[in-house]
Amino acid sequence: MSETTLIKHDPIPDEQSLCDAYNLDLQSGDGAHIRFGELVAGKGDHITTVVIFIRHFFCLYDQSYVHNISRRLTESITPNTDSANPTQVILIGCGQPAGIVPYVTDTSAAFPLYTDPTGTIYEKLHMKKSYTGLTRPPSYAPVSALRAFGVGIKGLFKTGLQVLKGGGWNRNGGEWVFRDGKCVFVHRMQGTGDHLTADELVKVIGEDVLEKKS
Repeated sequence: MSETTLIKHDPIPDEQSLCDAYNLDLQSGDGAHIRFGELVAGKGDHITTVVIFIRHFFCLYDQSYVHNISRRLTESITPNTDSANPTQVILIGCGQPAGIVPYVTDTSAAFPLYTDPTGTIYEKLHMKKSYTGLTRPPSYAPVSALRAFGVGIKGLFKTGLQVLKGGGWNRNGGEWVFRDGKCVFVHRMQGTGDHLTADELVKVIGEDVLEKKS
């Protein structure tokens, strides 16, 4: 990159951890299996892949995040990505596959969503577990913590035990960028509300693409 950004870049896992993650199976909404490595490296060396690991399917903060980035990334990345250097965005969760279709509907997610109900891929990529920031709504989720809690309770009554199948409640995700099949950028959430904002993610992707073209 031509200039160091102020966006925190976390340590990239060692080769063995990445290899283990590449070989893990993820599931789509219809229960079909696909290896993580096929998603980030199986479509050719010219692809830049942005992987956004989300929290549990019933996290209102993350639902707002996915809704916002779906619009923002579609507007900012797709039109500016030429056919020789395409960028793809995928979402990965940790709930049961049956929760994918309702989640996509509720968030208007514009990108493919897969899941690892075991959470193993989160462990292999050294992502965090915590409830830090639970009472401090992030900028991308303009709701109060009380409302977020209320929506969670409402979801419990609406979906019954399904709310317990959305993934680990303390499991946090992050944003990863892969280029030429290799991991080049990592941001791990430290708490429940510190995804990279849409603007920060656009900046990271833009600089990544610029570096690839230079």
